Amino acid sequence: MKKNDFIELTIDDLGTDGQGIGHAGELAVFVDGALPGETVRAKVIALKKNYAVGKLDEILASSPMRVNPRCRVFGKCGGCTLQHLSYAAQLQFKQSYVQGCIQRIGKLDIPVNFPLPARHEYRYRNKAAFPVQQNGGQVEVGFYAAHSHRIVDVDDCKIEPSNIKIVMSQLRVWIVKNQIPIYDEKTHTGLLRHIVLRENKAGEIMLVLCINGEDIPSRSHLIMLFEFVLPQVKSIVLNCNTKQTNAILGERSICIYGKDHLFETIGGLEFKIGPQTFLQVNSAQTEALYNTLFRMLGLGPADSVLDLYCGAGTISLAAAQRVKKVVGIEIVKEAVDDAKFNATLNGIGNAEFFAGDTAALLPSVLERECISAVIVDPPRKGLDESVVRMLASSGVPKIGYVSCNPSTMARDLALFAELGYNAGMIQPVDMFPQTTHVECVASLTKTE
Repeated sequence: MKKNDFIELTIDDLGTDGQGIGHAGELAVFVDGALPGETVRAKVIALKKNYAVGKLDEILASSPMRVNPRCRVFGKCGGCTLQHLSYAAQLQFKQSYVQGCIQRIGKLDIPVNFPLPARHEYRYRNKAAFPVQQNGGQVEVGFYAAHSHRIVDVDDCKIEPSNIKIVMSQLRVWIVKNQIPIYDEKTHTGLLRHIVLRENKAGEIMLVLCINGEDIPSRSHLIMLFEFVLPQVKSIVLNCNTKQTNAILGERSICIYGKDHLFETIGGLEFKIGPQTFLQVNSAQTEALYNTLFRMLGLGPADSVLDLYCGAGTISLAAAQRVKKVVGIEIVKEAVDDAKFNATLNGIGNAEFFAGDTAALLPSVLERECISAVIVDPPRKGLDESVVRMLASSGVPKIGYVSCNPSTMARDLALFAELGYNAGMIQPVDMFPQTTHVECVASLTKTE
């Protein structure tokens, strides 16, 4: 085999980014757009020592799991990679993916349940971040193509709310009409970097313009546009990010219209949501995730719960309704301030929050409080080894682990198992239909 050859493959698996995987002899070949069970013709576009990459040329025998993608830029945009796969088959893939991580990375034999399906297969996200680029005379707003910083222009993302499409169409007119300078990441010049939109269940929208500066031209025109034409936009915020970085948001935000926050309802509780607030992007499925976690932990009125990486307190305050006391730890001070505000907003007096590094604060909290259950919801990198060892040495009876990354979850569960904590099973929860991403919940108990 050599580059530019055309080969015929039978696809027998899906990769973690949604690519079909076939074999030419012993060599694995990854083909975007191909599905298990299909026979395809592909052009070899990259040849490595242990694998090859093929470009789909023709589907010779189609899978019964194949469906027509709803999005016109599917296959170009790097966001949704499974729109061509039926939703039932997406769930099967995610179950198999999680099981594979647990067995291959963790070397563990833990059963993985079928994922809890999402209530909505499309239009489920409450937040979108659109990079902006100048391409010749055109302003492009959309999402990055896979493994690149090249923008695919998107006028209607099918997993975002319909209102986002309307807001974006008006913004495009404002950008062009007022000749807003577009940021160039190579030269670090220009102004407008990203457009971030958040929508709550009530249909209220926060618009965040991420800029390489302190202000924008034609501010009054922008405010008038949404005040009179699109009144569902309740908040306009300028986020100042003047650093040469790939990070979307900077540290400082300036509200120029409405309030600097929205409120979202989750499980009957109200939460203040600002530009920097972390919130699960699928609000409807968040309630299913939390209910699953609490059920698996068996939380009751006698429990005192420690919530690590608590963010703005969404899990903490939902748990506080069921237990004696909750203590939350979060490194981002602004998030802790929001958590305290949310506790007061909802009249919850049995939740306490601390700002600081988890590994630094954990020993004193475990020594001071009689904790019967710990909840961890770490970032994608998973838990620091020191945190795992501290939790295990504390002898806390039960630990609830929420993960957005099955690979690091498998690694951490393996260490917990070495230290005497075992998960009876893992429950995936599908928060991200049309993508390969999946959230997981596990309940660990200390073995005698």
